[in-house]
Amino acid sequence: MKGFRPRITVWDVFPLLWLVFLAFPLMAFFGEARTAAQGALFWGVLAGFLGLYWRVFLRPDPERWALPGWAYTLLAYLVLYPLIGGTAGTFLVYGGSLVGVQPRISLALWLALLNSAVMALPFWTGQYQGGDLGWLVPNMIFTLVAAYANHASYRQRVTSRRLAQVQAEKELLAADAERERIARDLHDLLGHTLSVIVLKSELASKLAGRDPARAAQEIREVERISRDALSEVRAAVSGYRGSGLRSELARAKVALDAAGVRLDYGGQPGPLPPAVEHSMGLLLREAVTNVVRHARAKECRVAITQEGGGYRLDISDDGVGGEAPEGTGLTSMRERVRALGGEFTRDGTRGTRLVASFPDTESLRGPRPLPAAPPGGTLPVRPVAGGRPE
Repeated sequence: MKGFRPRITVWDVFPLLWLVFLAFPLMAFFGEARTAAQGALFWGVLAGFLGLYWRVFLRPDPERWALPGWAYTLLAYLVLYPLIGGTAGTFLVYGGSLVGVQPRISLALWLALLNSAVMALPFWTGQYQGGDLGWLVPNMIFTLVAAYANHASYRQRVTSRRLAQVQAEKELLAADAERERIARDLHDLLGHTLSVIVLKSELASKLAGRDPARAAQEIREVERISRDALSEVRAAVSGYRGSGLRSELARAKVALDAAGVRLDYGGQPGPLPPAVEHSMGLLLREAVTNVVRHARAKECRVAITQEGGGYRLDISDDGVGGEAPEGTGLTSMRERVRALGGEFTRDGTRGTRLVASFPDTESLRGPRPLPAAPPGGTLPVRPVAGGRPE
């Protein structure tokens, strides 16, 4: 996993809350008058512990520091026990939590058990009173529980990060494969056609002087071949734009299932205009990506309805919601919906809900076919955006 650095979330900094138990050794230290040497020893040991704790729980590759961290807590206990007494056992509990952050559960439990045994030694030598069992036994148990729980959390984090890395690698490979497919298709689609156009254009140029009728025939043939090529390019581009809303729904289900989110799909009323279906597919992809990455949801609901002479896509989840600023993805979707004459709204009060409404107009049903060319003539040129003929 070298080179992969996921962002830190609130769950990653959660172990900082457990530092509250340092209050016990601190209270024991301040409970009596201390010399300067004792203060330097105590604060030096505590600073070293905090550095290792930060390195294990809040930095990458924690398993490299788990065993050194455990060894340091054992040393801290032995050094500070003569100074603060039984409250130094707090470091042994922390040692159980630190040793859990590494791949071997058996090693973690054995070392946590050793910490518990060391914690109980003063009791067997008569240094603890009978009332000390009230905190000794829970601390011994908590040391083992902390080792097991932190190991389970560590394994889950490693699995999640590996899945994220594998997903990123798969997306990169898919993008490379798609670029190769487009290059191959364009070569197969246009290579031969353009070669024929060049040859016939050269032939028409040579015939223009001595056989105008034959030259005009060759020019019409070039025109026909060019129009066929244009139709093939349009068909190919339509295929590149996406494989339809149903395919996007299938991809959404796979992604949500992998994230532990249930997909509730309300169905599709019937065939949709191509432009509407394309925009709905892109909006669904962006929304599902946000649910998987940020929402922490358990359920995602998708509904497509036809009402009031138009179409409506409704996507909602039961996650954290909120009114955070929109990213590039949602902003581009809002602009795309408005470009088709529709409306796009977002509500983050209860989870997140995205609603896109599209009108049902002839402009959304795709381009009209070009009129047939008159005998011996040419088709009229249709302007496109930017004023250039198509």
